Amino acid sequence: MRELIKEKVRQRLTEQEKPNRTAAGVLVKCIETNRILLLLRNDKGDEPNTWALVSGGVDPGENVLEGLKREVHEEMMINPNIIEYKFINKTHIVQKNMDFYYFEGFTKSQFIPRLDHENMDFGWFDKDKLPAPLYPDLINNINNI
Repeated sequence: MRELIKEKVRQRLTEQEKPNRTAAGVLVKCIETNRILLLLRNDKGDEPNTWALVSGGVDPGENVLEGLKREVHEEMMINPNIIEYKFINKTHIVQKNMDFYYFEGFTKSQFIPRLDHENMDFGWFDKDKLPAPLYPDLINNINNI
């Protein structure tokens, strides 16, 4: 019992030592077609093989929007300025010790991204014809955009 208590204390101390991370994501909607863009994550990352919004970590020295635009460019090889970004909210994910900034993005027309190694596929989807499985809780964001 004493060893179990020591282990739990050690785990909590280790978790507290982890620096707070910052990440951001954008759910992109096409104004012309009213469809949303989702990416299919590869099988090596967080929540593998799920359809998700474009997201990633913000590097030290970057502001949140700069980091998000860099991620948009890296993951989809597009000019991130074709998207109009609207900040929606910030949440803290305790398990990951991470602040996550959620944006909605709007583009005039659908585009074809060139995906990097983090994603296997993409699609523009109507809200009533979404792929499965979706990243956890993403449906709430989709319904609100």
